[in-house]
Amino acid sequence: MVSIQRLPTSIQSPHKPRVNKPAQAPVAAEQTVVAKAVAKSVRDPELIQDAHSRIQYDEPEGKHRQALDSYMGVMYQNHKDALSSLVGVDVYV
Repeated sequence: MVSIQRLPTSIQSPHKPRVNKPAQAPVAAEQTVVAKAVAKSVRDPELIQDAHSRIQYDEPEGKHRQALDSYMGVMYQNHKDALSSLVGVDVYV
């Protein structure tokens, strides 16, 4: 602790005694109906495959994806230049 001269000692903070809290055992909670349903559905591989087949991505495919990549490259060029100057290496060449 740092003491400042010319100040009364009553300003300095007193030491607080440490109090040990008793350790409590974790209480096991019962599963809810929703938790049971989710756990049951995860075990079924057909449901998982069905869910994966219905996933839709926001990115276009083919030629349109290349166009979007080019647009995003131009849009973030300032960020790329700043990162390259920060690192000191031309990362995006």
